Amino acid sequence: MTMNRYVLVLIGLLLRISATQAQPIAVLNTADRSDESTTTETVPRTTKATEAPFFLKAYGFYSLLTPGTEINYSGSQSQINLPTTYKPVNTHLGAGPRAGIGVGLIVSDFINVGIDADILFGTALKVDNNVFIGSNSSASFYNISTTTTLKVLSIMPNITFKALSRPAYYIYNRLGLIGGVVLDYKTTSNFLETPSKGAVTTSVGNTTYSKNSLALGYQAALGIQFRLSQSIRGFAEVVAYNQSFKPRELQASTTSTKSGVTTVQSSTTEFKDLGDYNKSNPYEQPSFNVAINSVGVGAGLVFRF
Repeated sequence: MTMNRYVLVLIGLLLRISATQAQPIAVLNTADRSDESTTTETVPRTTKATEAPFFLKAYGFYSLLTPGTEINYSGSQSQINLPTTYKPVNTHLGAGPRAGIGVGLIVSDFINVGIDADILFGTALKVDNNVFIGSNSSASFYNISTTTTLKVLSIMPNITFKALSRPAYYIYNRLGLIGGVVLDYKTTSNFLETPSKGAVTTSVGNTTYSKNSLALGYQAALGIQFRLSQSIRGFAEVVAYNQSFKPRELQASTTSTKSGVTTVQSSTTEFKDLGDYNKSNPYEQPSFNVAINSVGVGAGLVFRF
């Protein structure tokens, strides 16, 4: 009995010690869970903003250089016995402004694909020649002013590679193929013939390239795009166009007036790879290539939707 009593007392003491030690551990565990729960609830969730995969852009471009295009010259002669001096004309075909729009798709973080359409408005190419033709006794002085204009609509499927991407901007290069339609290609010439003897003759000539091949080529650009707002970006770039076409048919007409009498002459010329120089109505001439290359700067806006 005495032994049993001692055993019961010992068990009671052990239970009391165990309960005393377990209480701080339980409180500590509860506090840990409380802190964990509070921390989990108060930390804001960070969700990655998803941006629209489609975009629309509008841009302008101005040519600064026209490598590989035909060089034209103006000539001048002040007196019949003096030599004719000439100098190159700074304006070439392909120079001047372009304006366009485009649509595209963001394929990945590094690649965009799209298609652009733009119009080359161009800068008029003016050539002046003031020369004497003939001998001393029967020389005529000619003032000839020629103006050539060109307008081309181009469609350009392209792919853009992002070289360096940052949250506020990215640097890219773009490559594209060009298929263009010549909307307008013509030359207007004004002639003033002043002979040493006789009446003055004035003439106006118009040559319109009525049929042309597609203006084919490629485009390359290096640029930077920067964020303006959540859905609007701006961009600036250096762009190179390499493009050319072949005239197929020319309609020419000349209206001349001398001593009050006006005459009109017209003709048609076809440009062929193989032909006959002696053929007339229409005339035939060898085909040739017209380059409208340009290198310049462009800028525009991109709208994400």
